[in-house]
Amino acid sequence: MDVIGFDIYQRDSPNEKYAGDLDKMLSTLDEIAKEKNKIPALTEFGGNLNDSNWWTGTFLNVVAKHRVSWVLGWRNAGRKPDGQFEYYVPYTGHISEKDFVRFYQDKKTLFQKDVMKGKLYQ
Repeated sequence: MDVIGFDIYQRDSPNEKYAGDLDKMLSTLDEIAKEKNKIPALTEFGGNLNDSNWWTGTFLNVVAKHRVSWVLGWRNAGRKPDGQFEYYVPYTGHISEKDFVRFYQDKKTLFQKDVMKGKLYQ
């Protein structure tokens, strides 16, 4: 299978800028994937997890408008040598945990359990 994708991290940009950049990149990806007959994917991402509604208020609002086959939140690396934590998906008790559950429950998302139940790979 041929896949085409890109990585995009929010870093320090405001949610609105990230959403605009993500939308532009996914629109470009849509066009290239269609032209080249490839499967489009958001191969790595990371966002503003200090926003309690980031998953549904920023990320899902953009991704749901595009034909992307999968999105991959980068790994939660834990404590870095400088003492800061590196994480890209919320953990139990995190400020965005409840919104991530709403993201998970949204009818536009599929997670591994959904894929296995739907037998999409058989």
